[in-house]
Amino acid sequence: WLKTACPCIHEACVPSGLRPKMSGSAASTSPRMTERESQTTYMALLPSATVSMAGADDDEMEKRAKDAGQSKEEYNAWIAGGKMINHLMDKDHNECGMNPSIYDAAFVIPQICRSANWPRSLLNITIRSYFFLLVNFFFQLFILYMIAQEEEVMDKFAGQMNLCNFGALIESCPHGPNCIGPGGTNYKDAGRVYDYNSWVTRNFVRDSLKQLFPDKADIIHASIDPGEYGLENYWVRFVCVFVFMMSVMSDLRSTMDMAYIFYSVPTEEGMWVEYCVPTWASKEKVKEFQEKSELDFVRFKIAGMPRPWKIFNVVAVIIPKLWIWKTTAQNGVMFLMETAGIEDVIVNVTALT
Repeated sequence: WLKTACPCIHEACVPSGLRPKMSGSAASTSPRMTERESQTTYMALLPSATVSMAGADDDEMEKRAKDAGQSKEEYNAWIAGGKMINHLMDKDHNECGMNPSIYDAAFVIPQICRSANWPRSLLNITIRSYFFLLVNFFFQLFILYMIAQEEEVMDKFAGQMNLCNFGALIESCPHGPNCIGPGGTNYKDAGRVYDYNSWVTRNFVRDSLKQLFPDKADIIHASIDPGEYGLENYWVRFVCVFVFMMSVMSDLRSTMDMAYIFYSVPTEEGMWVEYCVPTWASKEKVKEFQEKSELDFVRFKIAGMPRPWKIFNVVAVIIPKLWIWKTTAQNGVMFLMETAGIEDVIVNVTALT
């Protein structure tokens, strides 16, 4: 409870007048206190004037609740809601965070290693972080390249045209816009709309019969209708593209947060890790009383970064990450735009997100 009430995570934050004084026997025999016991101990250590002030604040809240025509619990909930909104709005505008990703690891771990004067174990972790970063770049770019090759190269060799808005508003056909398909005929209604593979197969069957029976080519052409290649539903595709873009915006936001950190931190050799030992009691007593380990006294923080490191991180992390995001968004939208079927576009956007 004391750690929750203080603005930082160490006992050194507690004012000297409120720090509990533990005897050796109490420190060695007392079990870990519950939240309720810690709060009771804290209140017992407060000066009597402070306790009286707390009671006065409670009476004032009850009086204000009565003036507002609300119960004390309802008024308390209103106050809590207002404080929460104020905190969330302030956090949204003034704070940015980092995510547990390979990019953030490649950004943070080298600075921790630098702050610790490049110990061999941390240096190995740093090298491994950059190795995983390169592997990540390779596989993502490879997959994106294959998707682009399928859409831009292989489909063109197969004779598949861009879907565009063929049959987008088929309910307005035969006299509305986009009612002429790639085969040059009018859609008329949804019964003539097929996906590309079905449309190509139906055209192949008709053309094959015309080649086999050239004397009956006119009858075959008039009797066999291959339909048209077109979009089954324009609005489903629109919604799926929107959902996909919403899913990739979080990655763009994390990249912008990282760039903002680069810009905001001082251009100096700051220390990103420190050993914070409590001063209100000996370290051994604190470890025994609060069941802490040595690692609990180690605090990681964002500090200054030398200019060469800033330039290196921008070139090695930020720019490739932005390029991959741009390529992912571009290829993903193109992939969804070239999907004609309702079920297919829904399954594709589910897989992409």
